Amino acid sequence: MKLESHLPRQSPWLYITPLLNAILLLLVYFLFSSGFVIQSGITVEKPRSSSRLTGFDRAHIITIAPGTEIPLYFDGKRVTFEELTERLVEGRAGERRVIIHHDRQAPSGRVVEVVNLAQELGYEAALSTTPTSAPMVR
Repeated sequence: MKLESHLPRQSPWLYITPLLNAILLLLVYFLFSSGFVIQSGITVEKPRSSSRLTGFDRAHIITIAPGTEIPLYFDGKRVTFEELTERLVEGRAGERRVIIHHDRQAPSGRVVEVVNLAQELGYEAALSTTPTSAPMVR
C-alpha cells in the first residue's frame, strides 16, 4: 500500500533560507573577527616610566627577551647579534629609528650593546617602557 501525503508542497525557499542565513553569519563572523586577532609574540615585562615616546611610528622593533641565552628579535623574527648587525646595515636606507623592547630581567649589558650598535649605525634608539599610573616624583 502506497501512502500519499495530502499536505500542500512546501516552497524550496523554506529550506534554503536557514542555510543562507548560516552562511551569511559565518561570513560576517570571519570577516569581523579577523581584525581582533592578537598576534602571538614574545612576552616582555618592560620597566615602568612616566615618559612618553613620540615620533617612532614606523620604527623597527628590537626585542631583548629574558633567558639564559638572551634571545634577540628584530621585527618579530629571532636573530643572533651578528644577524641583527646585518639587518640594521641593510635597513639603513629606510627608517632610521629603532624601539628597543627589553625585559626587566634582561641583562643591562646586553641592552647597552644593542643601543650602542644601533647608534653606531646611525639609528635613533629609544627604550620602550610601561607607563606608570602616577608621575614619578624626584
